[in-house]
Amino acid sequence: MTFRILLVDDEPAIHEVMLVYLKRFLDDFELLGASTGQEAIEKATKMLDDALPPDIVLMDMKMPSMDGIEATQKLSEIGVKNIHLLTAYFDPAAAKQAADVGAKGVMRKSEGFMSVARKVADMIRGTKEPTTQTSPG
Repeated sequence: MTFRILLVDDEPAIHEVMLVYLKRFLDDFELLGASTGQEAIEKATKMLDDALPPDIVLMDMKMPSMDGIEATQKLSEIGVKNIHLLTAYFDPAAAKQAADVGAKGVMRKSEGFMSVARKVADMIRGTKEPTTQTSPG
């Protein structure tokens, strides 16, 4: 099964970095990029029309013309689920606002992109990262 990840961020380097790290944790995935909220809506609409919705959306909070809150609301309205904000600017009020419009959570860029990629892979697979590593005895 190919997992579809829609990454919405106006910084092209974020797309490149996330692709590198996601490859460490997922074998079968497609990273679809959008650099604006409007582009994300257009791509998500096509994905829904093709009956291949994104498995997860990573939405940047701060983007020009349409911020992540507005884009999340519009994606939620057309039926996209599992939207997570990916932001460098964590603000509890904004996180609540995002939840109110359909976001499932917030991931901080400051955690590091490897950590974000691991969380994304775990969410997509429906698993949690093990709390301890055990080695064969």
